[in-house]
Amino acid sequence: MDIYSLTKKKRPSQLTIAQPSSQTDSSLENTTPTKLTSDPISEEVTGPPTRDHWKPDSEANSCGYLGCPTYFGLFDRRHHCRKCGDIFCSAHCSNYFRLDQDARFHLQGILSRGCNTCAEEYKQWQEELRQRRNIRKSQDNMNANKANLKKRHPGIMTQQPQAMEGITELGRDDVVSKNITINNKSTKKEHAFNPIPSVPADWQWSTF
Repeated sequence: MDIYSLTKKKRPSQLTIAQPSSQTDSSLENTTPTKLTSDPISEEVTGPPTRDHWKPDSEANSCGYLGCPTYFGLFDRRHHCRKCGDIFCSAHCSNYFRLDQDARFHLQGILSRGCNTCAEEYKQWQEELRQRRNIRKSQDNMNANKANLKKRHPGIMTQQPQAMEGITELGRDDVVSKNITINNKSTKKEHAFNPIPSVPADWQWSTF
């Protein structure tokens, strides 16, 4: 048997196509953020903010801002916050933000006057809206990448286990089957050939 044929790299005789793991798909789905079904600015603005929640002028003699000493009179007039409806002095009701017809924050709403407290709430609302949009954008990107991955790698090439039997390590040229042994050349020197046969020690050579 040819030694080279025994020692050359062995390759599997058959390949199979493995389907992508369903567990991997499920793990990707579990890590996908929940899709946002409601949009705080999806409703249409139909008019200026309502005044039904406004506080009556007769119920406010001073500015509604905590710690403000201003009392209303001839020079200090009352100003309603279009968001909360409370009454403030001019200094504490000089902010502007957009509201819809129900006095809710809306990016396409009517520019309306409001108090300092509602202005801070408007900033927080804008930040929350930005975060929600980032989450939605990340979700869309993840779904797009997942779809592209399925299109590019519909299957993975794998080797059948039975095709690898008898091989101790794949990828080496000096690997042979376990059941085959190769006799190494003897390292001992062979006895030197002596053309003259051995003779007794007391033999005397004579000439005939």
